[in-house]
Amino acid sequence: MILRLFLLFLAGGSAYFMLSGWPQGLPEIVRSSLAVLLLVGGLGFWAAKRAKDDVTAAKSVRKPSMRDFLVMGAGILTLECALVWILSAAPAPLEEVAILIEQKFQPAAANERSSNGSSPNAGNWLWRDEKQRALPQRTNLKPGAKPEIFVKLPQEKDAERLLNRKLYVRAFTLDEFKNGVWSLSESAVRDIEADEHGWIGLGERADSEILHEIFHAKEGGGRDRLTALQGVRAVRLPSLKLVADGMGFLPDMGGPAGFSYLASSIPLALEDLPKTKAWGDGKVIQVEGRFGALVAKAAGEGDLLRKLLNIQSYLRGNYRYSLITENRDNLDPLENFLFTEKRGHCEFFATAGALMARELGMEARVAYGWAGGEFFPSSRMFVFRAREAHAWVEVKMEGVWTVMEPTPPVALGGGGSPRLADVGEKPPAASEEFSEEPETTVADGKEVKKTALKLMAVFGALLLVGFLLKADQKGRIMTSESSPLDTKPWAGYFALWRDACEKKGLKAKAGWTLKRQITAIQEPPEFAAELCRYHYGLRYEEIPPDTDLEKKLTVKIKDWE
Repeated sequence: MILRLFLLFLAGGSAYFMLSGWPQGLPEIVRSSLAVLLLVGGLGFWAAKRAKDDVTAAKSVRKPSMRDFLVMGAGILTLECALVWILSAAPAPLEEVAILIEQKFQPAAANERSSNGSSPNAGNWLWRDEKQRALPQRTNLKPGAKPEIFVKLPQEKDAERLLNRKLYVRAFTLDEFKNGVWSLSESAVRDIEADEHGWIGLGERADSEILHEIFHAKEGGGRDRLTALQGVRAVRLPSLKLVADGMGFLPDMGGPAGFSYLASSIPLALEDLPKTKAWGDGKVIQVEGRFGALVAKAAGEGDLLRKLLNIQSYLRGNYRYSLITENRDNLDPLENFLFTEKRGHCEFFATAGALMARELGMEARVAYGWAGGEFFPSSRMFVFRAREAHAWVEVKMEGVWTVMEPTPPVALGGGGSPRLADVGEKPPAASEEFSEEPETTVADGKEVKKTALKLMAVFGALLLVGFLLKADQKGRIMTSESSPLDTKPWAGYFALWRDACEKKGLKAKAGWTLKRQITAIQEPPEFAAELCRYHYGLRYEEIPPDTDLEKKLTVKIKDWE
């Protein structure tokens, strides 16, 4: 009993690790199939080796064998592989239509889906053509490690400056929040051409600008966004479509793989502003409802800069960063974050921070991009991966958009500061990354279909062989015409008795017991009482089989026949 339980738990534990992704070299469909086989095999061994008295409740006609469980497992796996094959072979347009419908009628669910998956292009999880992002009802994010943004610095001194601060690369901003959805406010679209030197100015220039070269993948279709270090002041491009202060679309340029262009920025965060300057008190908070009371508590006392820093610290210290949110009561996502679950990823922190800053009368928006990164000193290259995609707050301080970071630093890897690559480690080649297929956690569609089809054939063949073997054993499979007399079909003496009765025209009727059948025979054989006594003892009283007696009964039945 203990050994059977141990093996059952061992099979269950092994199946769990396989479903969790081990070993990593195997395709997911193969791992899941092996997990099912382990579970079924463990259950089969436990049941096949069970003693008769293990279960005192209702019992089956016979104890299931290991083969029964293996046939069941083959059937389950055949259906599983068939379903995977059907889903993998589904036409792509149907999936696209489903995504469009979801984006139209369930923006929160669509946003959650796009956030959970991997993307073929840099920052694709950040952007939707509708220029909006909805806070998801619940999340279970699994960011990848694919390099997405490359930032190269021509000057050594600029690299040293950035290594000593939190580093942000901005892709776009959204500035309107309504019904749980961030969107871009309406503004005049401007097509800007480069000056005689090839530069496009986006802000007041200064000597402290950091010149950098940006490399990122190409999405096409007019969806490629200007991406640069936060605080961009100028960009070297032939033209730019500026749809808002924090949103610009690149012209169709560069090779098919990706973009490469120069930009110049002056990164600025609340911590960079002088504390001795008079910043004013900001708007007096009108405490209305739970959110107003929370803002008043978080902002505390002091001038405007101090209140913003207080809000930043309050969110960092009183809420937990997590890629998983459950929202079991289906509350408004922000309400769930602030007052119920009190955990979430960067978008929740940024949304709360921006709305709190607005309660102080500040212009505030949410910015999307990447934070932290990895620095390779040999090439002065910063590399930002998918897992470093980030959202933060930007507040306008004296006309300049300034970073406010309410997300706990522990969630940013190095507190948002770049980490140094290992000595001798080389950065990934940007051109190679853009030309390769995107990193995914499962095989591509064609491989999935081929693997599922092969496994379905194998398991289907095993299922067919199992049924043929079972049917080959005389009397093992009971039909709708079987009577209660077939309850011991494996007993040779009884099968012989049944055949003898049929030959004599004495076949038992439906519902007849052995005793009822013998009673119906006008001249029952002299061994009938002995046969009846042994059969009922074997069936109901669980007496041990008597091989010698069965041989004698077999001889007598043949003689009677």
